[in-house]
Amino acid sequence: MLDSGTFSCRLLEGICPPLDHSQKRTAVLSDRKAFYTLHLRWFVAMVVATVVAISWYAVASYGRDRWPGGSSLVGLTYGVLAAAIIVFECLLVVRKTSLFRTSRWLGSAQFWMKAHIWLGLLAVPLVIMHSGFDWGGWLSSLVAGVFALVTASGIYGLYMQNIIPRRLLELVPDETIHSQIDDVAQQLAADARRLVGLRVENAAFNDRAEKHLRRGATRTVVSGAPRQVGTIVERSPRPNRELPQEIVAPAVLQNALVQDIEPFLLTGRSPLRRLDTSQRCSWYFEELRRRIDTAEIQVVVSSLEQFCERRRQMNLQQSLHFWLHGWLSIHLPLAMALVILLVGHIWFALRYS
Repeated sequence: MLDSGTFSCRLLEGICPPLDHSQKRTAVLSDRKAFYTLHLRWFVAMVVATVVAISWYAVASYGRDRWPGGSSLVGLTYGVLAAAIIVFECLLVVRKTSLFRTSRWLGSAQFWMKAHIWLGLLAVPLVIMHSGFDWGGWLSSLVAGVFALVTASGIYGLYMQNIIPRRLLELVPDETIHSQIDDVAQQLAADARRLVGLRVENAAFNDRAEKHLRRGATRTVVSGAPRQVGTIVERSPRPNRELPQEIVAPAVLQNALVQDIEPFLLTGRSPLRRLDTSQRCSWYFEELRRRIDTAEIQVVVSSLEQFCERRRQMNLQQSLHFWLHGWLSIHLPLAMALVILLVGHIWFALRYS
């Protein structure tokens, strides 16, 4: 079973783990406390480029009745630069593929993400000045609208990547590898069966427990880097070594395992919502302890409560993971649509120029 020490939630793939405490802040992309260390040069470069671009546009506009559009020298230049930036932004998807992910000559993933953020922001004033503050026909308006949606979804994603990892650290001290949540849940259910099943004088009950154990044994467990913050959950006792073997689990504990605890551990959903929240979980196990007089069995009840708390945290991790990465399901298709529309926009512009 995976140890309860927790695993790091990587904000960006390809970033090496910090080697010491002095390097921890610079190893991630989004950190408000180390903003200047991480992004100062990019921020200054973006501001300078924007000021230069606006200055040239203002000079080119002097003495004209209308703002320079895409057919002017300044507008055409900004259009070409914006198109090049959009293509570069989309190349990040290629950079993250298995073919190029480990190619060091392309630069680090952190460098690409910084360029993705700041060049994407730089493209906004370039596109606006390229249009001459007039979106033109339906195709130009569609390109501008999709570009605005791509930019907005990217800013939203950056915001999510700043707040969600902190929420994970605070609310999910028992964080595990997201792709292994179902495996860990089955292991928890198998351990719960083992804790209770070894003391149950019921052949059918023990047969079901063995099936869970065999199914859990065939799973592949992926190890991860232990996170250096958060709480350490006490290891549950081993039934065959550390708990009295002569104790038989009462029927109330067997029924609680079958009806409520095991379904919650396996699916994350409690049939009657008795274990959905931390408070309800606490009330449920307090009531269960009041109905059990044997001190040794109450040790088992405490272990089952710990399993349910870990399952509840995994539910929360799944929810936060959705908000952390779900925006990509909107951002990426819009970015691909933008490239296609951009090709059409360029083709029509060259054809009718």
